Amino acid sequence: MRFSSRSKVSILVSLAAVLAIVGGFFTYSMIGNKTSAHAAGTASSFAGSMTTAKAVGTINPTTLSGTTVPGKTRIYPFHARPTGIGAAHASALSRPTANGSTMSTAGALLHNFDGISATQSAQVNGFDLEPPDEAVAVGGGYVFNFVNVAGAFYKTNGQIVAGPFSGNAFLAEPASAFLSDTRAYYDASAHTWYALMLEIGFSGAGESHLDLAVNPNSNPLSTWTIYRIDTTDSLNAGCPCLPDYPIFGIDQYNIYISTNEFSINGPQFNGAQVYAIAKSQLESGVLSPNVVHFSNLSLAGVISYHVQPATTLSSSPAEYFLSSLDPNNTFDNRLGLWAMTNRNKIAQGVMPNLSATVIGSEAYAMPPNAQTPAGFNAGTSSPTTGLVQTDFDAMQEVEYLNGHLYGALNTAVNIPGDTVARSGIAWFDVAPGVSGGVVSGSSHVANQGYISVLGEYLLYPHIQVSMSGTMAIVFSIGGPQTFLSAAYSVRQPGATHFGGVRIAAAGAAPDNGFGAVGGAGRWGDYSAGQLDPSGHGIWFATQYIPNNGDQFENWGDRVFEIQG
Repeated sequence: MRFSSRSKVSILVSLAAVLAIVGGFFTYSMIGNKTSAHAAGTASSFAGSMTTAKAVGTINPTTLSGTTVPGKTRIYPFHARPTGIGAAHASALSRPTANGSTMSTAGALLHNFDGISATQSAQVNGFDLEPPDEAVAVGGGYVFNFVNVAGAFYKTNGQIVAGPFSGNAFLAEPASAFLSDTRAYYDASAHTWYALMLEIGFSGAGESHLDLAVNPNSNPLSTWTIYRIDTTDSLNAGCPCLPDYPIFGIDQYNIYISTNEFSINGPQFNGAQVYAIAKSQLESGVLSPNVVHFSNLSLAGVISYHVQPATTLSSSPAEYFLSSLDPNNTFDNRLGLWAMTNRNKIAQGVMPNLSATVIGSEAYAMPPNAQTPAGFNAGTSSPTTGLVQTDFDAMQEVEYLNGHLYGALNTAVNIPGDTVARSGIAWFDVAPGVSGGVVSGSSHVANQGYISVLGEYLLYPHIQVSMSGTMAIVFSIGGPQTFLSAAYSVRQPGATHFGGVRIAAAGAAPDNGFGAVGGAGRWGDYSAGQLDPSGHGIWFATQYIPNNGDQFENWGDRVFEIQG
């Protein structure tokens, strides 16, 4: 979810109000190259504060169903980073160019099935919604799929074992509470499940918090404890505020949550906020676990946005974060690299250190919206444009493994032989380090490249790397003649580039969502993935169009596993 900085946060609306709001395939992956000429600069350090989360109750997924608000539709508006919050690095930059090669369809997948759909979400919530934000977690023979405000548990063969249920029911929130932006993860090292979502209240002066559900049991159908972290931030500029686009990270000591703080009542943007909570306290059921909060972050004169914490898969001297640096939503060739050190004693009330620096990278640019086949608004004869949003060139989810940090983002690309700019993917392999407790000046981008498809648009990448060294990226793909589909691309161990784009589930119809009438429809806002704890594969979830849906919309969700 991202709100327009121009809009007040008005969420429950009628369908009429929502309407007013709103060939061939080829692929290319640049051969990776080390950017040793772009050394990191002087590190900046940040002060944090200590607070606590509060346990508010427990739930059991097998007892849940819906929590409905009948007769409503809901669109989660766009909340973009304000422009003009810093200087671009080089005015001569332009969108990158990526050449193409042929693509193949997917071979045999280890698992491949439909997750939560628009129809199921509407059935358990009592309203249709857009967009379908993704979460997937895998462990103990179970798959947890959460798509914004609806979730379900499956066996790995796709058999549903609990749900679908509403997000409000799962997080013990009243039906009237506005929830969005779900995340999920299974920590195999501690046999613990996590789920995360934001909540915004609209009574009185307004309030907001993060809902964090924790289950220290390999069986997710057992009891979960619900924690809440206050994010109203009433003493900060423009607040009461909301924690837009919460992002989940984890290492051997803590979980990490990053948000973007916007005023509930106006356009104020206070930058990225980072929270760290000790895993040991969450796993043992402490009622008020310690939370470290770093607020109003900025780097290189730019108010920070989408500071992505890593899912740390091996021993590391720090918890690392990546962010893009494009303050004017045009072009840039820099990344923000962040490191949290001294992070192992948060449970004892000891503050960690957070530092950041800037490293050079390949160029990236704001992606264009994606033109897909036009259709008709669901249940009506009103035509849609077929145009769907790609949102931004902010960094998406980040992985750390064996001394390397991997990230990806959407970028505009020029493709030789193509008639217009398309949205593609820029990927990065960063070699980070720390020295003297802060991020090291020797940190650099070790490899990088692009994935693009002639005549098509790639949307919302999620990168995943396996213990064997396989790197894979999942995304949606669509074009003027291509229904929105679930796709992925793989870079094999030792390879310098990604292979062909493969379709895991082909789209079957035009996007007919209510947000698409009169402009670009909502799509995204992100894909998801996780390593299978057994070590056999990589699980992904992303959006596609499986059918005509219900009377309002037809987004779907594909969950699949590839060989890792």
